[in-house]
Amino acid sequence: MKFVTTALAASLLSVSGAATAQTATDAGCMIVSNAFAQSSKDANQQKLAQASLFFYLGRISDSTTPAQLKALLDAQSKTIDEKTAGPMMNACAKTFEAKMDLVNSLSGPKPQPQSEQKSKQPQGR
Repeated sequence: MKFVTTALAASLLSVSGAATAQTATDAGCMIVSNAFAQSSKDANQQKLAQASLFFYLGRISDSTTPAQLKALLDAQSKTIDEKTAGPMMNACAKTFEAKMDLVNSLSGPKPQPQSEQKSKQPQGR
């Protein structure tokens, strides 16, 4: 069990260093995720945007000051317009979904619904 704890801690430390290097992209994703979460009329899109927003909020380094974050958000907001917001949101959502798939893969394959299990059984003799 100690090995698992150590491995988990090491992986979290390596991820935190990578997150610091990605703050400009993360800030842009925070902006578009927030905008889509507030403006989307589709409930599923709104939920995905909200989840993405929380994901990218969590990637902001603990050492980032409010002034640094404001400057970063201001700089990134200047690069986003109506043409770039949609593709940027898609890229941010894909990154978020890939990380969720990674986490979900830890639990093993999804169980098949019973209707699929029955249809795959050979016909009786």
